[in-house]
Amino acid sequence: MTWVRTVRPLALVGGGLLVVGCLLGARLFSHGAGGGTSEATGKADSPQPAPAGKDNSGPIVIGYADSDPSWVGGGYGLPPVLPSGQIQAVYVKAGDTVKVRTVRLFGREIKVGDPLYKFDSTLLELKLADAERAVDVAQANVLLARVREQQHRSGIEIQEQKLKGAELNVERAQQGHQIYLYKLNKELDLTFTPEQAAFRKSAYDNDKDRFLLVTAYLKAVSERDGERIALDAAKATNEKAPTVVAEAHVRLCQASVDQARTAVEMCTVRAKLSGTIERVNVSQGTLMGMTTQTPALILVPAGPRVIRTEVEAEFAHRIGQDKLGKQVTITDHSDPKLTYQGIVRRIPNVFLPRRSTDSGFIPNETRVLEVIVEVVDANPPGKPPLKVGQKVRVNFGH
Repeated sequence: MTWVRTVRPLALVGGGLLVVGCLLGARLFSHGAGGGTSEATGKADSPQPAPAGKDNSGPIVIGYADSDPSWVGGGYGLPPVLPSGQIQAVYVKAGDTVKVRTVRLFGREIKVGDPLYKFDSTLLELKLADAERAVDVAQANVLLARVREQQHRSGIEIQEQKLKGAELNVERAQQGHQIYLYKLNKELDLTFTPEQAAFRKSAYDNDKDRFLLVTAYLKAVSERDGERIALDAAKATNEKAPTVVAEAHVRLCQASVDQARTAVEMCTVRAKLSGTIERVNVSQGTLMGMTTQTPALILVPAGPRVIRTEVEAEFAHRIGQDKLGKQVTITDHSDPKLTYQGIVRRIPNVFLPRRSTDSGFIPNETRVLEVIVEVVDANPPGKPPLKVGQKVRVNFGH
């Protein structure tokens, strides 16, 4: 009994210590306490904002240094005119600086970037040659149509002269017929008396010369009417229509040439933005297709540097629009002694998927507010420059 009374207090003390230890352990490994994998997100060391302290620190969120515009999705792969292609030449290497210049061409400004790499464009060049030959044929057809147009105008002028001649023949035939009738009536009046009117009429109707003159007059009238119909038909025909059609065909063929030339030019991939070539993944002879995922190269645009922070939903309420334009402190994720200054430039009103989920063991669909922080000086004196893609922490409490 004495032994039991002695051990019981020790057992109670040990049990109390065990309960306290379990509570402390649960506290240390709970959500947001750091160190373990978050149950809610499925990530290891998931970055969470720290609470604001006495020194006005926090919330603190994870972000990544980036260029503006971002280098992600530069589109350096196949040109849209090729379903697949073989690299014929590579003009740059890692570390090269490329530029996009504005030049004037035909009275307008266009942007021309440095060439980066070129695909084999043999087949497209053959199509371009065919299109250029089609333009030559179409231009020859225009010349032929213009000749025919001139011939048509000349034909109208000739037809007008023919009509004038036919009308003159009608007038002369009519005049000759009238003169002959005058003479014939004179002769018949002297030959026959009024009582011989029937004989006179018979002689008039059977006069051979009068019949020939009437026939000549009617023939002249018929020829005049025929020439007039031919002239009206010629004028009704649009002599410019063949030329218009031929010229339209030239423009159509020229558009095909421009399209083919553009396709050939697009086989030479040029810089879309000025910047630095950070990685080249292709070489002469490399094949690329529509299913190729790896870009031909990575070009980081020149210009300002920004931090794209990732604020999760449970902490978004702590970063309101009142922080827009405020100064924040940026620290390297691995070395908190390296600090940089930034200005909050944009706080979105929408949750979007993370740009990268490589920090967790299991990919997830966590959505975040991507707050944009502009870096005041990405290369301050006495400190290493802030590099694109560098993981940082942003303290919104300052």
